[in-house]
Amino acid sequence: MRCGFVRIVRVLCLLVLPMCAVQAVAAPNNAARAFAGYYELSNAVEDGGQVHVTMTLTLMNPSKTTVTGGIVAVLSSGPSPVLVGSFSAIKSLPHSSQVTVSQTLTITAAEYASWQHGHAPRLQFLVPSGGTAIAAGIQAYQVVPPSKGTN
Repeated sequence: MRCGFVRIVRVLCLLVLPMCAVQAVAAPNNAARAFAGYYELSNAVEDGGQVHVTMTLTLMNPSKTTVTGGIVAVLSSGPSPVLVGSFSAIKSLPHSSQVTVSQTLTITAAEYASWQHGHAPRLQFLVPSGGTAIAAGIQAYQVVPPSKGTN
């Protein structure tokens, strides 16, 4: 029963998030577009004051333009965010489509604890534009898989 509820929530989020992001895409002069997605954290291993954790991100491109060579930057959750990691370049993210990527990050134990208590990392998509890159926001939420042994 619970698994069915989680699936329904995921489907609703997949339908609603891109609609919200489309409004940001319509900004004048091709201003930084908003992307949507969801992520899961897994395989967390503590190593002293650090944590190695795998982030799997499903990134959706609600725009009418294909993005080639974009890079997802992961920033800390604090009031003055700093870069804590990044994903390899995404070869192609077609318009009105999605891609799933994974990356193992090494972050401080304090930052990981913050993420576990509802303070999400900030995600930005660095979109190549001419000789530079535009930092576009990613509206993302964390998916927490059901505990093993529950239905």
